[in-house]
Amino acid sequence: MKHIIRIRYNILMFLIFSVLTITGCSFVSHYDSMSYKQLTDLKGDMKVFFESCQSDGGSGDSTLLRLNDFKKASARAYEYEKGKQLNDDTAAQLEIIDDTVSKVIKRYKLNVIDGATCKERQDKKLVVETGCLTSGYCEGKWKALDKMFDIAISTENSKIKDKQK
Repeated sequence: MKHIIRIRYNILMFLIFSVLTITGCSFVSHYDSMSYKQLTDLKGDMKVFFESCQSDGGSGDSTLLRLNDFKKASARAYEYEKGKQLNDDTAAQLEIIDDTVSKVIKRYKLNVIDGATCKERQDKKLVVETGCLTSGYCEGKWKALDKMFDIAISTENSKIKDKQK
């Protein structure tokens, strides 16, 4: 009797596996060209900003405007990825990127231009819209963001290979 139950179980598992294989069921979302485009566009825009910031630092309204634009774009990309099924991997990576951009904006607002240098505000409670970023900070943040984007883009590219199998 146990032998018959085991055979039936094996047949059932084989049928389930066959159906899943034939229908292309996946535990990871498929490659999405919009996801790839959002990631590469955002990375390219941030690269240009952070590279220019590395030479002169960043200050003024235009810097804050660009940082806020990056925040909006990363938040939109995160929400798009979060809304897709079986996409926790890319969504988690974009959440980290979005959080990092928020931290850059916070740092910008906590700093102040003092003469020709950018330094931390004495009164940490005073957070205003005018601030600055040092060239060293921009260099370090870009190195981190560059790696974050590479991982997210690589994850999305790996889905092409999964789809072709």
